[in-house]
Amino acid sequence: MRHNGIFTGLTLLSALFFLASCINTDHTLGSAFVPDSQDISVHTITLDLPLGESRPVADLQSQMSSSVTVGSLGTAISSEGLMSVNAATDSIIWGRNPSVHRVYLSFSRDTTLILQDDQLYIPQNLYVHQLTFELDSTHANGSLDIFKGEYYTATPVSDGGCVYTGDDIYIVDLKKSVGERLLQIPMEVLDSAELFMKQFYGFCLRTEQPDSQTDGNAGRLTVFDLSGSSLYLVWDYDDENGNRLRSTASFQLGQYYSLNLYRNGGTPADNGGDILVRGLSGNKPRIEAASLRKAVTDWAAADGIALENLVVAKATVEFPFEYDGDLHRFDHYADNLFPCRRTLTDGLPYYTPIEEINDTDLENGSIDRSLLRYKSNISLYLQDILQRDAGGLTDEDDLWMMPTTAYYNSYTGATYYYADNVYYSQTVLNGTAAERHPVLKLTYSVLK
Repeated sequence: MRHNGIFTGLTLLSALFFLASCINTDHTLGSAFVPDSQDISVHTITLDLPLGESRPVADLQSQMSSSVTVGSLGTAISSEGLMSVNAATDSIIWGRNPSVHRVYLSFSRDTTLILQDDQLYIPQNLYVHQLTFELDSTHANGSLDIFKGEYYTATPVSDGGCVYTGDDIYIVDLKKSVGERLLQIPMEVLDSAELFMKQFYGFCLRTEQPDSQTDGNAGRLTVFDLSGSSLYLVWDYDDENGNRLRSTASFQLGQYYSLNLYRNGGTPADNGGDILVRGLSGNKPRIEAASLRKAVTDWAAADGIALENLVVAKATVEFPFEYDGDLHRFDHYADNLFPCRRTLTDGLPYYTPIEEINDTDLENGSIDRSLLRYKSNISLYLQDILQRDAGGLTDEDDLWMMPTTAYYNSYTGATYYYADNVYYSQTVLNGTAAERHPVLKLTYSVLK
């Protein structure tokens, strides 16, 4: 019986093999649905990427609900942190004959940004000033023109030593006049954040500006976590029996408004040599929409392709860089560089990644250390500008290669992408004159 089972199995396998070997593949399947006049063959072309001069990202600020960035890196970049203040608890009662014992700020360090290891614990003077206006939504991403005047008190309210050496906590005492101002605010105002912020505007935290001789990579930027930072007021008062008591109240920083003011010392630069891409408000490579459209249309015309018959299947921009054997070279490179558009809303500039960043995991501008490049998908963008009239393109159609960051919402499962306005990076890309230079790779079909 056992031999019969083996024989039966072999017979069955032989039959299946015979049937499988008789199956023919019909390569014409579906051809009846394609008109004879259409050519659906796919081609690929690599074009030199036209780049305008790299420019600083104008008037860049960032409104953050949880952090401020303070410090400087040479003359290249500096940042000030502006923050609102509001009471952390309801119903603060000052008591009778209140007097200030101590008022101070405690900041919790989140991240330290340096370009040289020996700058990690350098001493920096961080000064606290009181704002002279109320922070509101109009300042969220506005022009720095509104901050050219005196937006904070000329004299710091920080008292005594203001030296910060990069520790996890930075505590700075304030002048008692700040506490006395708080003691004058009635309870009904303390209980309302809206009313309180109209009377107590908040603080500006800044550092001294470096002189022109400072090494461009020297210095430190510190990101302070405002969710772990507070303003504290310690005061004495009389109770109902005339006893002198002491109490402490805390105030939240930046819960409603916090703002980073980035000031850039760079100037526009040609892209023939190495392209230095600085984070925050520093220089960014710029792809002019009109120049990109012209490069594609000139190639199409030279190949006898009518623009209306060109179908973009895929388009990517690639920015190569070199590796000299030093792994630390990449320590400060951007994790992602992706094309962003600059738009004006109510006269205020915003930089937003183009929508292709949502469509791919492989070409979202991530650094590729194996192939030494950044690669980004611009398929929809390119198809759009090719379909539009060249005269209708404006500078809002231009692309800026910017560091980007992602935020994952665990409740909705959605991922959101933003231009990175918090963390500083320095990336060196190959220029247009290099052997491995920036290119546009176009995969296309031609309708005939």
